[in-house]
Amino acid sequence: MLETLDLILLIAITGLLWTMVSRQSRLENRLAQLDRLDEIRGQISRIAEGSGDLELRRLEHVLIDIRDGQKRLEERLLQMAEVTHQEGGLDAMSTPSSREAERPTGAGLSERIVNRLLAMGYERIMVLTPFEELAGMLGESGEGDVQVEARRAGAVCKGRVAIRGGVIAAVELKGSHAMFP
Repeated sequence: MLETLDLILLIAITGLLWTMVSRQSRLENRLAQLDRLDEIRGQISRIAEGSGDLELRRLEHVLIDIRDGQKRLEERLLQMAEVTHQEGGLDAMSTPSSREAERPTGAGLSERIVNRLLAMGYERIMVLTPFEELAGMLGESGEGDVQVEARRAGAVCKGRVAIRGGVIAAVELKGSHAMFP
């Protein structure tokens, strides 16, 4: 009888062990699925970080577009101002003689040249041609070359601004690094 009792006890313990092993196996399968959640969390955080960079890049492109549009607008306004100056101005109160009395001879052309170069991205602009020669370009023929010096991105640029018919026709400036081989 003791042997049968031992046999029954052995079968019961084996059944209990079998049940525990199968439950442990099912539990490991469920935990393996939870491990996948960590992978998903990592992927979601990478996507979230990437979208932040994407928004910054979009904003940067929009700002670049606005800057380029502003440059085009400024250049167009300068062209319109030059044409207006050439045609005698739109302001009925301001006659050419009163405008000449307001500033020295040739200063208006010099101012237009400086404005054009500023719009093109130059800085520290110096008009090297004397005002007397500038006045001559506006008076008789309305043509000539104005010598200028400016800086762009820290480099010294020298060259000329071509005046045709009293209007800026061309700007030719070269950086000092382009002048020497």
